[in-house]
Amino acid sequence: MATTISVFNNKGGVGKTSIIWNLAVSLADKDLSVLLVDFDPQCNLSIACLGDEEFSELLESTDERPFGETIKAFALPYIQQNRMGDVYTYLPKTEPTNGTLHLAPGDFWLNTFSDILNVGTDVISGSGLYRFILPELIAQEAERVNGIEYDYVLIDLPPSFNTLVRSALYCSDYYLVPCTPDLFSAYCIGLIGEMLPSFIRDWEQGKERYLEGNPRDNVIGEKGVPKFGGWIFNGFDTRKRDGVKHEVGADAEHHRSISRAIRDRMLPQLHSIRSYGAVPDFVDIEPVAAIEDLNVMAPDSIIQNVPIRYLSEFRPTNALRGRGQWAPNQIELMNEMADEYDGLAQHIIDNF
Repeated sequence: MATTISVFNNKGGVGKTSIIWNLAVSLADKDLSVLLVDFDPQCNLSIACLGDEEFSELLESTDERPFGETIKAFALPYIQQNRMGDVYTYLPKTEPTNGTLHLAPGDFWLNTFSDILNVGTDVISGSGLYRFILPELIAQEAERVNGIEYDYVLIDLPPSFNTLVRSALYCSDYYLVPCTPDLFSAYCIGLIGEMLPSFIRDWEQGKERYLEGNPRDNVIGEKGVPKFGGWIFNGFDTRKRDGVKHEVGADAEHHRSISRAIRDRMLPQLHSIRSYGAVPDFVDIEPVAAIEDLNVMAPDSIIQNVPIRYLSEFRPTNALRGRGQWAPNQIELMNEMADEYDGLAQHIIDNF
């Protein structure tokens, strides 16, 4: 059975899409099978993996495929007609060297789907819990269609506490929280600590009501138990002293501030959840990965649909018509961050 991981922060601009994409590549390169589920209406992950034009074609409606070839093709029939729709998965434009990496593309329609889902009617009442585990159903159908058992399912999410985020968290075994060096990251960590216990309380109420009438259901009883897998420090700058990299002063202080928020405002709240262990023993207040600011390399990676691990093999976008190439220090940083993602992947394999 696949381990499902959501990459989540209610704060925007923390690099969720880039992190989940590059993490998936590192996991696949360890000869594992990975499914990416783009559950963000902005669809940045789909565009990064497939390309803008290629993704746009998947949104088009045809007589044979009236809902396109995205998540909508599965979700809309399920919501409207209570039947399984079609799941389409695609290989990324730049495939990993080893393993398997598939993408279930997102759709701007997810904004509408978010409005359709209702916490009171669907979750707390217990009458629509399956509507809130749609990513799980998509992953199961993708396994059936592709004849594969995924090792990991990674879900990209919008920067919000909306119903899409609830849905993904209810499906997830773990979630990772990316943070950037700014004033708001520590504050948002506190908000996550406040909101997650209420999400779980709502699910527990609905699950109890649902299982009273459906005692043999072996799916719902296992959902709604997301565990905090740690936080990722992303987008910070470094300076070398005596040949050793150190975070610059302001970013180092933000690092400490986020760690304190994890310790004081998030972990105590998560420990208050009584229905299961929401904080694994391996979690502490330090980040599970540290991804430096990649400057022009990050947007170039997305524009060219090439993950950081392979970007040095491609010429920079602004030099595609010339003879430009990446500078040695840029290639060095790409390789270091690819190693950092490999370390995060190994941490997940060892602990999740």
